[in-house]
Amino acid sequence: MNTQANTNLLKEYIKTLVATEVDFPGILPRQWGNEFSRSELVAIHFTLKFVLETDKLKTGAVLLREFKNVNYTAMNLHWFLCDFWPEIVPLLTVYNATQVKYPNSTKPSYGRALSVSNNQVLAS
Repeated sequence: MNTQANTNLLKEYIKTLVATEVDFPGILPRQWGNEFSRSELVAIHFTLKFVLETDKLKTGAVLLREFKNVNYTAMNLHWFLCDFWPEIVPLLTVYNATQVKYPNSTKPSYGRALSVSNNQVLAS
């Protein structure tokens, strides 16, 4: 199964509820009265986590530490974005990826195995 991080949904949330002055090409604010669903908020949280952890050097320790305190509730996520949107927007424009795909395989691949009986490294 592919898991997708939708940066466009995160951009739409920021454009609609946090910073209307931000210009994301091709992203329009959501119409009044169309709330973000619970599943969309979870997707936004997942995407934000991916974006922040992708480049830890540019993100900064303070931003990562504060994000760890955010849970899946809409209010915590909203206030986090309100506080840190100036730092997050450049990350979204740099990567400009719309989805992230993970491998379908659930089987881990181990490059080497350790033989317990004689402490030798065996190639697999």
